[in-house]
Amino acid sequence: ILVGFLQAPTFFYHRFLIGRATKLLRRHKAMAVIGITGSFGKTSTKEFLATILSSKYKVLKTEASKNSPIAIAETVLKGLTDDTQIFIVEMGAYKKGEIAVMADMVRPQIGIVTAINAQHQDLFGSLDATMRAKYELIQGLQGKQIAIINADNAYTRHMGEWAKRDGRTVWWYTTRIGSELEGIPFEAREIEADENGVSARILYGKRMFQLTTGVIGEHQIQNILAAIAGAVAAGMDMSDAVKAAKHIKPFSKTMERVMGIHGSVFINDTFNNNPDAAKAAIHFLAKTNGRKILVFQPMVELGTYADESHKEVGRAAGRVCDDIILTNKNHYEHFLSGARETGAELRVRTMAP
Repeated sequence: ILVGFLQAPTFFYHRFLIGRATKLLRRHKAMAVIGITGSFGKTSTKEFLATILSSKYKVLKTEASKNSPIAIAETVLKGLTDDTQIFIVEMGAYKKGEIAVMADMVRPQIGIVTAINAQHQDLFGSLDATMRAKYELIQGLQGKQIAIINADNAYTRHMGEWAKRDGRTVWWYTTRIGSELEGIPFEAREIEADENGVSARILYGKRMFQLTTGVIGEHQIQNILAAIAGAVAAGMDMSDAVKAAKHIKPFSKTMERVMGIHGSVFINDTFNNNPDAAKAAIHFLAKTNGRKILVFQPMVELGTYADESHKEVGRAAGRVCDDIILTNKNHYEHFLSGARETGAELRVRTMAP
């Protein structure tokens, strides 16, 4: 009863704040607005991009993983100043139409789509519905209308084709050498990843740039590429963007390295969990030395993809890990089924009684 009683006042108060923020954005002098969306990788890409651009511009960004209209409004009301030059906006959605509202609110000129996977399928219902919901960012682009798209993800690659069809300027980023992409892609080559960071050679046009960062996990190179491309689209010189990328750090609880006792190392990747992120973290673990222990939170909101996704992660973990601990019994049998294929059944247990 109390929640129902407060729902209407909260709704109208939020509408009031969103309206105020929108008016401030409309009155603000011209600035670059960059929207970022996708099933995963949004927050890391946003943080990396903010670090790069802050080396040259006055930047405002949405905080943490807050990616709703009210979160955008609170960011604007709290942090937008007369000298803000670039506004970076993370956009999330649980249904069709939500990103369209945010795009109409902030009017982005540049849009980044990181990747699409089965995350939130119990809400979207299908990967096609997810793609169309995220594509609202590209549909809402104004001005430059530059769409920065991950060419290595089959679903975003398809969205890039939609963007070209709709007259957007498409910039691809890829880790696949020699990808046949129209235009000038941002391509990572000679990727090296270890416990100290990631390095690569970045091909842009006919020029090659050396990138070295302290961010761990080979999969992070895609987020770094997206951030560099976003910075260049906003007006930064490529060499300056790559140089500034050396200062990026992992977002809290995202492949974050923590030293433990007796020389142990914890990799805290608990910020979010989805099939691709889980397998990427396990891939990183495979390259480390010593005893490998995975503590895994079973994934949620996968809908009809849940069973197979847990089986895939179980299979990947079984090949790499010495011990596997699940934090609860959700999808235990499917995870165990994948692990059994590698002979790791006896190494899987749950914390739950």
